[in-house]
Amino acid sequence: MERFLQDMRFALRQLRKTPGVTLLAILTLALGIGANTAIFTVIESVLLRPLGYANADRLVAVTPGTDPKMDYSTSWLNYRDLRDGVRSFDALAGYSEDVGVVETPSETMSVVAPRVTANSFTMLGTQPLLGRGFTEAEAQAGGPNVVILSEGLWRKSFAADPSIVGKTIRVSGQAHIVVGVMPASFRFPESVGTDLSKGLWLPLQPSAEMLKDRGYEFFHIAGKIREGVSLNQLQQEISSVAAHMPHDAGTDPRQFHVISYQQRLTGNVRPVLWALFAALGLVLLIACANVSNLMIARCLGRRQEFAVRAALGAGRARLVSQMFAEGFLLSLMGSVAGIGIAQLAIVALHKLPEDTIPRTNELAIHWTVILVLAAIACLATLCSSALPGLLVARANPQQALQTASRGLGTRSVSGKLTSWLVVGQVALSVLLLVGAGLLFRTLWNLERSHLGFDAEHLTTFTVMPADAAGFSGMSVSEDSGNAPASVAGTVYRPLLEQIRHAPGVESAALATAPPLSGMDLNSGFDIVGQVRDKNEQRQARVSAVSSDYAHAMGTPVVRGRMIDTGDTLTAPFVLVVNETFAKKYFPQGDVLGRQIDLGGKSTGMIKSYTIVGVLGDQVDKSVGVAPMPLALLPYEQVPTTSVFYQALLKTVVSFTVRTRAEVPVAAEMRSIFHQNAPDYALDDFVSMQETVEKSTFNQRLGLYLVASFAGLAVVMVFAGLYGVLSQLVGYRRREIGLRLALGASRQSVSRMVLGQGAILVGSGLVAGLGLALAAGRLLASYLYGVQPVDGWTYAAVAVALAIVGLAASLLPARRALAIEPMEALREE
Repeated sequence: MERFLQDMRFALRQLRKTPGVTLLAILTLALGIGANTAIFTVIESVLLRPLGYANADRLVAVTPGTDPKMDYSTSWLNYRDLRDGVRSFDALAGYSEDVGVVETPSETMSVVAPRVTANSFTMLGTQPLLGRGFTEAEAQAGGPNVVILSEGLWRKSFAADPSIVGKTIRVSGQAHIVVGVMPASFRFPESVGTDLSKGLWLPLQPSAEMLKDRGYEFFHIAGKIREGVSLNQLQQEISSVAAHMPHDAGTDPRQFHVISYQQRLTGNVRPVLWALFAALGLVLLIACANVSNLMIARCLGRRQEFAVRAALGAGRARLVSQMFAEGFLLSLMGSVAGIGIAQLAIVALHKLPEDTIPRTNELAIHWTVILVLAAIACLATLCSSALPGLLVARANPQQALQTASRGLGTRSVSGKLTSWLVVGQVALSVLLLVGAGLLFRTLWNLERSHLGFDAEHLTTFTVMPADAAGFSGMSVSEDSGNAPASVAGTVYRPLLEQIRHAPGVESAALATAPPLSGMDLNSGFDIVGQVRDKNEQRQARVSAVSSDYAHAMGTPVVRGRMIDTGDTLTAPFVLVVNETFAKKYFPQGDVLGRQIDLGGKSTGMIKSYTIVGVLGDQVDKSVGVAPMPLALLPYEQVPTTSVFYQALLKTVVSFTVRTRAEVPVAAEMRSIFHQNAPDYALDDFVSMQETVEKSTFNQRLGLYLVASFAGLAVVMVFAGLYGVLSQLVGYRRREIGLRLALGASRQSVSRMVLGQGAILVGSGLVAGLGLALAAGRLLASYLYGVQPVDGWTYAAVAVALAIVGLAASLLPARRALAIEPMEALREE
């Protein structure tokens, strides 16, 4: 211990003698260690830290199909069969993602309102903050209307009333008794997102359709497996039970995939986070290489000191341990500074748009991250001290004393090591630059991809009636003779007329699923007069729209006509399809005049719809993703007795408003609704430009991060190459003076230095491009409109690093040109 403390004190004195080099090394390590600590904090909090439920490691998600990346919904009947037939579960719960409207003392507001089975809360082991969970009687068909509030909603809208349990509030037009309040940390189902922090829960009471129709797929399943049962065992048992399920319609229920519930939540960001961690690992390696070069330079400057100490009896182990002590101090100080950088990065991550990263509210530096930071610091110490230590261990005291005044040649061990380090830095930088270049091309292509609409001066907002039906309890009314009047004609049509005459408004339309809205109602259908193969599944997204929709969106009608004001309940039923629909289901081009059946009696859509037009394709789920087949129904031709009416018009709709300039519309729209429909909840006012940017945010964020890493790597390459060439000029100062004295031109000396830099950069480029070619396949899933092996990107990287290499070589070359032969020879 005494020797260790002596080494630390001696190392600290040595580092204080060269403050510039020391600060540069600390800053280099701080950036590498801090960035790695920040990204590992995200990985630890999001991917590795268990969810806040009892026995969270035993929670699984069960979805139809065999692709773990797809989160398909299933039916109540399938859930019931799995619950009753699979014995490897301790508990099997179900939920549906839904919305509702709450009438509070001060306002009517839309909230997320997932419906869950009664055993969900006990399965997760979370105790309510107030009251209790749901009982089995409350989760039966026709059970009592009860509700559980989130802590956020309870505090914000009900003033944290401690006696709220037992009181009655109105949810979606019906009186509900509050039976509990869940703590703010409870977020099940996590897939709903952060909106659940101010939402509520309703008991999932199966409707008549859910109890008889296996194709009624609005349901998700989560379970807790018995202790000691593996996922493979569970998968086999589920497959055995599912094989005996009837197959009526929709997704084939005879195939189910089981996956960790946490992995289900983080599946989208998991590969991105690990890719960023790998990129930062490259940055850390480059940082360590740079620090090693700096320490080698210091080591060479102290070669006489080491030679004298060795001649006086200091052992090689003692000298090497002192080099490691210096590296340890640099890493320690770099780690301390890195924690500060990591904290700043975590603060920045908390400012990202909500739900960009799952579980963002849990991001914090935990003790596990501190352990990883210690490991990174040890790695940095080893990497940055190993090569200088090797030079010290191999030093020959007699040779060092004899050559002290003559410098070292370019073929010395130190010269080779520093050169190889620069080559490695360039190679790793090529990897990062190629990744940044490909992501830049991807973002460029996404921002110039065909949207199918004009986003300029276009605003959307959502509207929910106070008695919103929700998606979970939909049913077909058999009393078609006493069908209620549609809100399309009684409420939305007069509202649209008033909106169109509002100041600054050019056009307005209603659409239940506008582009990039996240609203996604899919339906099977039949083509009248065409027999469907039993294995063929015809699916299309369905949206109800008003007239003027195409004009408001700026989307062309490529064939036929658009829906107009005459398409009401008393007129022939029509619909408009998009180009993808027409090409997929009518490849011969005979689409106009064909009729579509949307389920008949089972859905309440008894009449067939005649296709009267083809609308140009619009992006639907995400920019850069191929659009799905789309069917647009006139919003006044959706029968009020059908499930489509409840899903499309009686739950949540969107309005699109095109203005003549960039003018805010929220205040005017709220005023219009307050006058004509005061109990309707308005929310999510957003411009389509913002929506498009949000759709490409992940690619943009990835580009910014990787470009930052690559920029940092380029700076390190510049510093490393400059340092090596400066050392080269210093080592060969006497040689250069002798060359000049014997008649060599200064241009030849300059070419020698520039040539050395070109060799280092060129070698690194060749190695780096080879690595990029090998790793290109790993980037394929993140790219759009560009191949992993893109000639323009590779050429741009090569040119950029060549320019960096030239810039880093010019200053040492100028130093070489400034050498005076007589002064260099006198130094002998």
